[in-house]
Amino acid sequence: MLREYHYDHLIRWPEGKRVAVFFTFDFQGGEDVKPDKNGVLNYENWSQGEYGPHHAVYRLLRVLKEEDVKATFITCGAIAERFPEAVKAVQDAGHAIEGHGYNHEIARYLQRDEEDQVMKKAIAMIKQRTGRRPEGWRSCTQSSNSIELLIENGFTYNTNCFHEELPFLWEKDGKVMVELPRQPFGDGTLFGHRHGEFGNPHFGLEVWKAFFDELWAESSKDSPKYVPFTCHPYIIGRPGRTLALRGIIQHIKKVTQGDVWFATGPELAHWCLDHVFKAECTDIRPGAVKKSA
Repeated sequence: MLREYHYDHLIRWPEGKRVAVFFTFDFQGGEDVKPDKNGVLNYENWSQGEYGPHHAVYRLLRVLKEEDVKATFITCGAIAERFPEAVKAVQDAGHAIEGHGYNHEIARYLQRDEEDQVMKKAIAMIKQRTGRRPEGWRSCTQSSNSIELLIENGFTYNTNCFHEELPFLWEKDGKVMVELPRQPFGDGTLFGHRHGEFGNPHFGLEVWKAFFDELWAESSKDSPKYVPFTCHPYIIGRPGRTLALRGIIQHIKKVTQGDVWFATGPELAHWCLDHVFKAECTDIRPGAVKKSA
């Protein structure tokens, strides 16, 4: 049986930091735009997605370098296959590269063996391009099989759930995996996905500031917080929209005065496994809040 274990009372960050900030970029192109029932592809939608690996990713890498922040690029296998130079640029800049399906498959529509093959194919391609096996994963619309398959495929962490505020542990048959939760304040929500009906970066920045400020106000050394930001290169990487990304990074630095850990997915997951969850872990993990799934 799949179970989740929560150790909220044990969460502490390196050097006693009050907050851990986790920037992720779902690195895709036009993979999520599928032909309609007549076999016709919406070229405009596909082309807008393709802006990510062609141009936006390089603008984002420049912003992150200038702000000295490391992020996690959750990457479709097809992006690694089609854009090896972009993937290499992300890797060379010191960011983590993880898995996001192969062609941005809608996981809940896949049979169990189909989803398993998608994971294996993405793992192989990302490893081929980077020399590193991805440790983390984010499905497009996670299925009821995703967590068990990720555990079976040896992933260290997943980052897909919205129902928790702090990292927790999945367990099945003695094997564990960290969950790094999300919040619904991503750039797709703030900027209207592709077409930008709500494309004002100043508005997006104000939403992100309010999101961060409330968690910061609730945090303390003994009750630190975790603040995830979900972005997409083809959305946040458009000219002008990077104002929101740079703005929230600078705001966080100003508010926290250094009392912040900008962490990648692997850093967060391994820290939790090595320094948080192990504190009380035995085979039955006493002291945890246990939920069956």
